[in-house]
Amino acid sequence: MKVEDAIGELLAHDVVRYGPGVKIVLFKRGHVVRAEEVEQLKDAGNYFVYIGGEEEGIHEDEAAIRMARAAMGENLSYKGPDKGSINLTAEKPGLLKVKVDIIKQVNLIDDFIFVTRVNNTGVEKGVVVGAAKIVPLTVDESRMKEVEEILERNKPVLEVVLPKINKIGVIVTGTEVYEGRVEDAFVPVLKQKLKDYGLEITGAVLLPDDEEKIKEKILVFKEKGYELILVAGGMAVDSGDLTPAAIKKTGADVVFRGAPIFPGAMIMLAYLDGIPILGLPACVLPDKRTSFDRILPRILVKEKITREEIAELGHGGFAWLGL
Repeated sequence: MKVEDAIGELLAHDVVRYGPGVKIVLFKRGHVVRAEEVEQLKDAGNYFVYIGGEEEGIHEDEAAIRMARAAMGENLSYKGPDKGSINLTAEKPGLLKVKVDIIKQVNLIDDFIFVTRVNNTGVEKGVVVGAAKIVPLTVDESRMKEVEEILERNKPVLEVVLPKINKIGVIVTGTEVYEGRVEDAFVPVLKQKLKDYGLEITGAVLLPDDEEKIKEKILVFKEKGYELILVAGGMAVDSGDLTPAAIKKTGADVVFRGAPIFPGAMIMLAYLDGIPILGLPACVLPDKRTSFDRILPRILVKEKITREEIAELGHGGFAWLGL
């Protein structure tokens, strides 16, 4: 109804004022409209408002909650509703799994919207990983149930899988670092990245650019029961970059050397009797997001990564996007 006629009535929706860099909730759902607020409502572009709360069908707030409950799996919670939408938040750090086909199926149904972060990306605790809402103020019960049934039937549509690897070894290569000419920077950086998942480095060692020594240390770490071995440095094509050859000499099965992800195209993944070995390029040091950040979360939950899956990462292969 016209705002002039809504004086004394309850708003059935939030009223938001928008502008460049501005998004302010003027009045929340349930607010009683007062005469002195009519001009303020018009200034925000609201010459008409929905009032009451007796509309037929499912209100946007309830619809969003029902979508979230029907979709969410382990290690997620929801917050809201806020302006008709629900945010799903990671309760613990881990790997976000999204059933992309189901999200698409829901979004093809008129008036329903489900938004998520990219499947198979790492998330920290407290990060919003998805949101659900409807377009109109209300939807009918039959279509609400249709969406709920799709989500429930495929539940969990979203979940956070927790790391399953605990014992992690780091081998930093580089004669200049080994001799103390350059201070190692890999271990501090890797410590922080693993800390984001609630993990610690179990053991770390500095080695010169010596193919045999690198190979032997990898084998020692494997015999000591390390579940993930990170070999940092020596991944370029200079004459002194011997890490790839050393990894191969352990007898490990190389999945790939070189991935279609920038920065970090020179990354390497191999498995030695099922133990993942990651060869990390130098860009892990200066760049906040690299191929390492795209691949690590899946390694931590012990998913076996294939060459085909890595090849697919060329689409969206700029590592600073979609995380």
